[in-house]
Amino acid sequence: MSRKISGQADLGPYYTPMTKPTSRSRFDRGDDGHRPLDPEMEFYSIGQAADATGISSETLRIWERRYGKPEPVRRPSGHRRYTREQVIWLRQIGELISRGHRPGIVVRMDPEEMARLLEERPATQPANAEAVEMVDLIQKFDGETFVERMREASRKYPPTQFLLKFIAPVSEEVGRRWADGKLEIRHEHYATGLMEDYLRMLRSQFVTYPYGPRVLLTTMAGETHSLGLQMAALLCASEGVFHRVLGIDTPNTEIVAAAREANVQAVGVSVSLATSGPETDRQVADLREKLPVEVMLVVGGMGARGIRRGPRGVTYIESLEDWVHWLRNLRMEWQSQRRA
Repeated sequence: MSRKISGQADLGPYYTPMTKPTSRSRFDRGDDGHRPLDPEMEFYSIGQAADATGISSETLRIWERRYGKPEPVRRPSGHRRYTREQVIWLRQIGELISRGHRPGIVVRMDPEEMARLLEERPATQPANAEAVEMVDLIQKFDGETFVERMREASRKYPPTQFLLKFIAPVSEEVGRRWADGKLEIRHEHYATGLMEDYLRMLRSQFVTYPYGPRVLLTTMAGETHSLGLQMAALLCASEGVFHRVLGIDTPNTEIVAAAREANVQAVGVSVSLATSGPETDRQVADLREKLPVEVMLVVGGMGARGIRRGPRGVTYIESLEDWVHWLRNLRMEWQSQRRA
């Protein structure tokens, strides 16, 4: 039967929502240093809307089919065009999703209920002072100092604590500033790129041998957040578990083929809040059905919390500590079976 393992910290990708608050002035006038939407932009293509909100084009299409929202203007060619107001609404939706609300609920909300929820600032811990400094560096495009600070933190902490005390807070601060209108897509992409490159470098310092259990790490079709994969891969390496990172946005048929060709014992799938919902539930069920019964399927990430009733044979992991615990158990079980 399916299992769900609880914990405090999320097994990425840490969702950095491309959203801004409800107040029209904060969007359009750019008060308090907030960057407004381009006043020359009246309509947005689906790609431009995705870039401006962080909600993928495929997700926008799925919401339109399932919920009837957002309903775009259609050109004679059939191409979608989204109004300025719809882009603002989508940013508000993304803000609520980043706070843990399910897409299927918030997309259907009336404006008054949305406004009420958006006025309620999340009751989370105050901003991490070091993370604030790090994102200041990102906004200055000071990658050299940013990487040096990462290097110092990685020497100070073991891998799990480095992710919890440095990478996660920085990613959350990026999301917080975007939600406040103080960060743009270029900054988020720059920060993510620097962190992913550094995590790959750290992972290369660990030697893992191709004996023992093997794990394939990936995301399913439509999921484009990749920081969580690099976090999960670093912990595989630090725990001595042989792994392959297949990458993001991978169809289930390709995941199954890769699992067979790489002869893995487990497939780890990362799900963000941006893609969690019934469609992801169905993809997980489909993947579980297609994978050989002896191959374990593990689903992690912030979006994994939103999966209400998983299919049999799936383990849900919600924290980095629990991911490490699962990896250790996997290795011990494999060793026990070989000694039997």
